[in-house]
Amino acid sequence: MFADQPISTMRKPPSNADYDGVEQWCRAVVKAGHPLLFSPTVFTDELDDASVKFNMPVESLHSFLRNIHLIHVKKNSHMLRNNVQAHVEDYVSGNMSILDMARAMNYPPYHVARTIVEHVANLTDGTGGAVSSSRNSGNKKAVTEAMREPWRKLGDPSVLKPEYQSSENHRSNTGDESLSPISRLATEVIEAMKSDPLYGPKQDRERHSVGLEHEEILEKALEAMKIPFETENDLRIKGTSRTPDVLLSCPVGMKVPKRSSTRRKLSLGNNSCDIEEDIEEEYEWKVVCWIDSKALFGDVQTHNNSVLPQAESFVHRFGPGLILYWFGHAPIERLGDGHGDVLVTGWKLPNEFMLPTGKIARAASSSPDNNLQVQINTEQDETIAKN
Repeated sequence: MFADQPISTMRKPPSNADYDGVEQWCRAVVKAGHPLLFSPTVFTDELDDASVKFNMPVESLHSFLRNIHLIHVKKNSHMLRNNVQAHVEDYVSGNMSILDMARAMNYPPYHVARTIVEHVANLTDGTGGAVSSSRNSGNKKAVTEAMREPWRKLGDPSVLKPEYQSSENHRSNTGDESLSPISRLATEVIEAMKSDPLYGPKQDRERHSVGLEHEEILEKALEAMKIPFETENDLRIKGTSRTPDVLLSCPVGMKVPKRSSTRRKLSLGNNSCDIEEDIEEEYEWKVVCWIDSKALFGDVQTHNNSVLPQAESFVHRFGPGLILYWFGHAPIERLGDGHGDVLVTGWKLPNEFMLPTGKIARAASSSPDNNLQVQINTEQDETIAKN
């Protein structure tokens, strides 16, 4: 997804006005069922244009849009499930292709294709048993395997249940002819998956790969700074559940700005008014016991509703910690902090931490990936120590 793209030079959260503008654009795209949601080519072109318009990196905009769209998917899943038989009939009769159905519903082509497969295909569960189309008893593993290899698992028309065999009489001409001869079902599933820029096995693999890549960047940065830690895998081997990506072997201090609200008078001609603004006056050190790596953009809703509750569970078990959003985040004052116990940063790991001895571990350079040699200050910073 983003593994081959250079990290943007943007290294600070957007202003409130800029953030609101991007959010409104994302919501408008999702609500309208914009063509970019049904074409990877249009998706790429539109995101490139929006990136320039909003001065926001493509990888951040991509993640922000997907966060907003995922809320839409969850909120409207009933449209697909509650009317599944009508959708199946439309498919079997040839009234609509799977992709056309997805466009009409403003729903991801991959999810629509998967639902059709669940109900019309006579898949086996690996033991020779047929997969039921029941919502509660369907074999998700068999369906997932079919979606990963539709040309092989769904290519033979005999995979269809007897009552749906007639659907093969309504073949679409929009499929990939290079894959023929395969069933209409496989052809349309492949077409739907190729048309979906956000969901599907390919996108799942890319997100997983990007997530692992950034966890590795985090670990290498900590190793370079000589800060000992245990990884999530280390903790799982010990039998610890619900763990952050990194648990520090000893707490460290992180430098964060103190923000205070002040008022000043703004004069405009003969008129004047008091306005409130935030001024960064000084810094303070906050304790960090763990770090959780998030290879996404931390928008307000995703952070407060999904990420923060998980982070608060880490706080209860391990103490205060840090969420690192590699693709940036919303204005910091709009993100919940778990009563001060959950810090948030973006783009990269901070360049310095205070060790328990009071010494400062500093990155030797400000390279974005923090994969650097580190200088450990041998002299006590008296000013920091007093804070």
